[in-house]
Amino acid sequence: MRIMEIPKTREEIEALINKSREEADDMELAMFLHNHIENPCEAEISPGKFENIRHIYINEAKRVLEKLKNPFAKKMLEDMIKKYTK
Repeated sequence: MRIMEIPKTREEIEALINKSREEADDMELAMFLHNHIENPCEAEISPGKFENIRHIYINEAKRVLEKLKNPFAKKMLEDMIKKYTK
C-alpha cells in the first residue's frame, strides 16, 4: 500500500492532479478530493473573518471527473459533489 503525502499549496494540488496515470491512480485522486471536500480547510478572507474553501475542491472534482476511468472513484466524487452543491 502506498502512503500519499498530503499537498499543502495550490501548486502541490495541481501537481497531484496533473500526475501521470502511473503515479496517481483514479482512486487516490478521488480520495484526496473527497477528503478535502468533506473536511475543508479555512482561509482568512479578511481580518478575523474565515471561510472554508470547499468550493475550490468541488470545482477541482468537477474538472477531473470526466478524466476518471475507475467507476467507483467517479461515483464517489459525483456523490460528494451532489452532497455539497444542493
